[in-house]
Amino acid sequence: MSDKNHTVNESADKIVLKTQVKRGDGTRDQDRLDVKVKGDSPEATAEKLAETLAALETEGVADTLRDTQPGADDE
Repeated sequence: MSDKNHTVNESADKIVLKTQVKRGDGTRDQDRLDVKVKGDSPEATAEKLAETLAALETEGVADTLRDTQPGADDE
């Protein structure tokens, strides 16, 4: 008998959208968030991406991350 390994990695979601949100323009003054959403249809997935980006802005996630600075204990 031979040992065979067969791995299938299939997601129920057929549409994957990825985007990067970049803030700032200086070399050391940039923040980047990677956003990835999945869905079954292009319309629903695009809507989910728009809602996610709006929530990130509304909830202040980007600002919170921007304000996070390493402290003296983090070194």
